[in-house]
This record gives sequence, C-alpha cells and structure tokens, in this order.
Amino acid sequence: MEAKTYTKRENARRAGVAAGVPAELVGITVHKDGDEVRFGWKALEAPAAPEVTTATPEVAAPKVPRVEQNGVRRPKEGGLCAAVWAWLDAHPGATVKEAKAAAPDHGWNVNNVACEFYSWRKFNGISGRQAAAG
Repeated sequence: MEAKTYTKRENARRAGVAAGVPAELVGITVHKDGDEVRFGWKALEAPAAPEVTTATPEVAAPKVPRVEQNGVRRPKEGGLCAAVWAWLDAHPGATVKEAKAAAPDHGWNVNNVACEFYSWRKFNGISGRQAAAG
C-alpha cells in the first residue's frame, strides 16, 4: 500500500498527530513527481534522555558588596571607572579639567572621566563650586 500524501505540510503534520504521534516527533517527507509536490509524514525517534552527571556544580564567587553613599555606588574594583575614582581619591581637590588632562596618560576616555568625576563628587557629598586652592 502506498503512503498517503497531502497537498500542504500542515495537513501532513495534522495527520501524523491524529495518528497518535506527538507533534514534535512528526517528520515531514517531500514527494516530487514532475511539477507536483506532495507531503507525507513519518514518526521520528524520541531523542535520548540527557545524561545526568553527578559532578559538583561550580560555586560562583561571592558578591562583594559595593559601598553606596548619597545614592551613588562605588564602581567595582579592577575596572577603568574604579581607576578614575582611585585617582580622584588621591587628588581630592582636582577639577574636572585636571582630571580630563590626566586621562590620556592613563588610557582613559576623556568623556568617561568627566562622568566619573561628577559621580565621585556626588558620592562624596560635594556640591557647588569649590574655593580655589592656593
């Protein structure tokens, strides 16, 4: 007996499901006869169950709490932002102009230095203009 074919893929899939095969296990077959194309279905084998391992899962490093003051969190250690903040901690009286001037020497982006400068000021509670040193 010849397998039944259908004019549309959806009809072949529907026939497979009606025959009791789960939809994800219905495979569509293509039958070409000259210019005519028909579709059939066949039941696929269920994938093998994933192998269960008893290895101990990797434990993620504990999160280091970041200090927060005045609604601003200090950047994580080791990044460029933290390097800018460390420079600002070492030069607390520096202006944004001086911080931007130091950027090329350290390989920092000048615009990021300006953003970090103002975040650092807010973190430390500095607002308004400061009196000129000297």
